[in-house]
Amino acid sequence: PSVGGAASATPLAPPSLPLRAASTTALHGGGRSHAAPSPRAALQAPPAGACYQLQVIERVDARFEGREMRQFATAGEVRVLPLSGRPQPPGGVSFSLALGSADKVTAVRENGTLLQSAGGGSYKVKLPPSLGAPASLLKYSAVQSWRPIPLKVVPEWRSGADGTARLQLLVAPHPGLKGGLQNVSLVVSAAGATGLASSEPAAEWLGSTQQLRWREAALRPRPPSQPYRFVAVFSGVLSAPPTVQVSFSCDGDNPTGLRATPGADATPSVAAAVQ
Repeated sequence: PSVGGAASATPLAPPSLPLRAASTTALHGGGRSHAAPSPRAALQAPPAGACYQLQVIERVDARFEGREMRQFATAGEVRVLPLSGRPQPPGGVSFSLALGSADKVTAVRENGTLLQSAGGGSYKVKLPPSLGAPASLLKYSAVQSWRPIPLKVVPEWRSGADGTARLQLLVAPHPGLKGGLQNVSLVVSAAGATGLASSEPAAEWLGSTQQLRWREAALRPRPPSQPYRFVAVFSGVLSAPPTVQVSFSCDGDNPTGLRATPGADATPSVAAAVQ
């Protein structure tokens, strides 16, 4: 959703993927950006006169062993980004901000220097002159009972009689993510492997760490019966089942569905939020 004429954000419901699971998978991803990112350009150019961009960023960290979820946490942040090359008002900017669709959000931590609560999910923001770097307005967590998975990965592997090990990853973005996932990286750690005999699609082999890496610019949602398929055949005898780490970004959606909407007093200085 966007701030200032916000589009609706529908929180994700856990998907179903009828596939067999094995080994260990770790997921790391976010709505808007992964980890503690440097902000990228907005999805659309901010309007003339805007000198700040609001951002809503969420990160999901999950760890699975087979079908068992061993760890899950979602953390989010609303922040303001000064736009490069746009002059800022010499006296700073003040505007109102409202949080909506916040029923999946808890543990809100406010930046009291820039943000003051007005009650009922409403806030007053006061930005200083010459804001030179992205500034956090508030941070939050998802409620423990809400655990949507933006990307599901099911690894299956087997050892051949010729000493090779074959790994197949079945990958399914959440169908609720209409824009899919971007900047997808799948890193497989294969202890004991001496090389990569083949891979489909083509993967990068990192011999010093006994890892392979697939990179995909984008993965679009597909029907549950048609997941993406990644296959690798390793040389050498693996000393343990491969483990998989996945990272990605997701523009335009977030797991909690939180919306941050500025008041009319934000115009024209503050551009619509990217999510």
